[in-house]
Parts: sequence; C-alpha cells; structure tokens
Amino acid sequence: MRRPRAEALGVDVTRRIEALILDGTLAPGERLNEVALSHSLGVSRGPVREAARALEKTGLVTVIMNRGAFVRTLAIAEACDIYAINAALLGLAAAEAATRLGTAQSLMLRCMVDAMDAAIAHGERDRFFGINSNFHALIMACGHNAEAEALYGQLTRKLMLLRRRSFDRPGHMHTANQEHRALMCAIVDGDAPRARDLAEAHARLGRARFLESIGHATAREDHP
Repeated sequence: MRRPRAEALGVDVTRRIEALILDGTLAPGERLNEVALSHSLGVSRGPVREAARALEKTGLVTVIMNRGAFVRTLAIAEACDIYAINAALLGLAAAEAATRLGTAQSLMLRCMVDAMDAAIAHGERDRFFGINSNFHALIMACGHNAEAEALYGQLTRKLMLLRRRSFDRPGHMHTANQEHRALMCAIVDGDAPRARDLAEAHARLGRARFLESIGHATAREDHP
C-alpha cells in the first residue's frame, strides 16, 4: 500500500507539470524529458513518470511505447468540436445562473470584467487570460450543474493547449471582453434567454478568433 506522503508528492508533481503545459512552457509535441523535469522539480524520475501517465488520462499528454511521453498536439478539428460543445455548456450555465445568481457572485463577475479591461489597458496578456478562464469557470459554477461543470472543465483543459493563441491578434482581447460585459449584464439582470444566446455566441466567436489567429481558412465562418 502506497504511503500518503508518496501519493501527495505524485499529485504535486502532476499539478506542476500540468501548469508547465498550460502556460506554454512545455509546448505541444514536446517530449517530457524525465531527467530534466526531475532535476528542475527536485524529485526522482518515478513521480515524473507517474505524472505523465496521470496527464495522459486528462488528455494533455500522449504516451508512446518505447518513445516516451509527449505534450499532446490538439488537432484543429478536435479544437473546433470542443468549442461547439462548450458553447452549449456555457449557454446552459449562463441561463441557469441568470435565474439564481447571488449578490456576491454578481459582484465577482463585474469585478472580473473590470479587471480584464485593466489588464488589456496595461498590455497584460497573461493576466487577462487567467481572469478570462476564471470568469468562465465562475459562470459554470453558478449554473449549479456539477456534470456540466466537470465536462466543461475537462474539455477546456484540452483546449488550453491552443487557446492562448486566440488573443495573439490586436483587438481580440478587447472584443472578447466586450462580449464578457454583455454576457455579465444579461446574467446580472436575470435575463436567462439573452444570457444563453450571448454565452453561446461568445463561445462561437471565440472559436472564430482562434481560427483567425492561426490563419485558418475558415476563420470567418462564424462572424455575423
């Protein structure tokens, strides 16, 4: 039976490697070098190997027999499928949130949108991205549907492999936050149908921004 301390170390190493993947330090297609990672994280190679297997289950890592573990490369078609599913999930949560949002949660949403405006004004792309992710996560939590929230989190974690590129082009952060503000207002006002429509549109336009950022030929198909 494994000791609790060993289990805790495995969880910690997994989270740290996941963070390196999600912030782009470890790029899609890059091999997880067990020696280098164990050295930089201050652990043996065993926990690094276990972390690779754990991250394979979440869809962030691909383990290839006799070759090792690699940061997963997300295909454009799969990314687009995830955006489509997330549009439905975010719409569901936004509509539900509009009917039961508390005062504290309303304030949190407002503060997040204002904070994203401030991040844009100061050119703080990473800060904007972090708040953006938390904004969507809060809406999902306010939807009070644990299954939808878990699925959204699982799919979005995969999308993180590419999603930062959605804000590579000038103006994308500003446009996205205009959509955030309109969505936030609909939720706070208790307008469930409008909140659902705006949430779904925001996810579709997010996909369009992503495709435009990578120069994909179909980038404009979701623009009104």
